[in-house]
Amino acid sequence: MPPEGEDTQRLEAQLIEKIREKGGHAGNVALRRELGWDDDQYWTIRDRLVDAGQLQLGRGKGGSVSLVQPAVVAMPEQAPVVPARPGISEADLYQPVANVLRKERVRDSRFRNHIVEITARAGRRDTGGIWTRPDIVVAALRVFPHAPGKYFDLITFELKPLSGINVTAVFEALAHQRAATQAYVWLHVPDEAAQDEAVSSALERIEDEARRHGVGLIVAEHPASYESWEIKLRATRYEPDPEFLNEFIAQQISPLGREELAQWFR
Repeated sequence: MPPEGEDTQRLEAQLIEKIREKGGHAGNVALRRELGWDDDQYWTIRDRLVDAGQLQLGRGKGGSVSLVQPAVVAMPEQAPVVPARPGISEADLYQPVANVLRKERVRDSRFRNHIVEITARAGRRDTGGIWTRPDIVVAALRVFPHAPGKYFDLITFELKPLSGINVTAVFEALAHQRAATQAYVWLHVPDEAAQDEAVSSALERIEDEARRHGVGLIVAEHPASYESWEIKLRATRYEPDPEFLNEFIAQQISPLGREELAQWFR
């Protein structure tokens, strides 16, 4: 029988401590042997920690697990909006863009339920390699009047200020498609920069590459104004492997966000 209550917490702490003793990474076979646990006990505790975002699965004979650093909770919705200005940094874009996504964008997309989190502020958390952490994530539930069932979407956004506009942004967003249903590149192009030849050339190449890979593209003059957001390309919707989707949610979404997601399907 799976352990319950305080015993569960004690065993979870025991497994984490054993992995920490081994440098933060260890094989399943070695962990079961050294802990002296039977298969049911080990897999139950290990899977609870994976689903809680404290462990991530790895490779090797018999499989392995690694510790994941705890997430930093995103700033609240009431945080002040930074006004758009020439030379604005990427970090300054997060909150105004997240605010617009929470309000106008989700209504435009007809989401029944949604959460929006700034995942770029996750500190040094290991999320699986280069380009695996988007800047903003929208998790949403949609219901259609003539189609049975509920449809879950996990949409990622890679934000770039004017100084960071480069085709590399498409490949960053493309890396998120492993777990996301849709991936977007969001670019800040102020009015005064829109006619610049170098900027226009970069935007053209980015749009071509995004179209080729099914990545969505949004170009905005003012981060805090949805009226200035131009949707150049809508992202192609994919159905990721449920295991990758579950791992992404466990590692990228805050505990409060994960609890809200669980409520949607109860």
